[in-house]
Amino acid sequence: MKLIFGMVYCCQLLLWSGYSLVGWLSKKDSVIAKAFLLLVFFYLAYLIAYTCLKTKKAAFLISLASLIIFMLGKQVYLLLFV
Repeated sequence: MKLIFGMVYCCQLLLWSGYSLVGWLSKKDSVIAKAFLLLVFFYLAYLIAYTCLKTKKAAFLISLASLIIFMLGKQVYLLLFV
């Protein structure tokens, strides 16, 4: 089971990296468009987790945890290196 959680987490980190790239490419978009983009990517992350784990609660929690960890890591990177 830990292997499945790790696999889902790695897939979601790749997805969040894609979100970061798309956000970087759409610098001129409005805040509403970026919020909608975040919701779409979160739903994709949830679908990936739900497809692998088959439980809604675990899929939501791992998706939320991966989002928080990725965004915190991004902020730390921006704070230290930019």
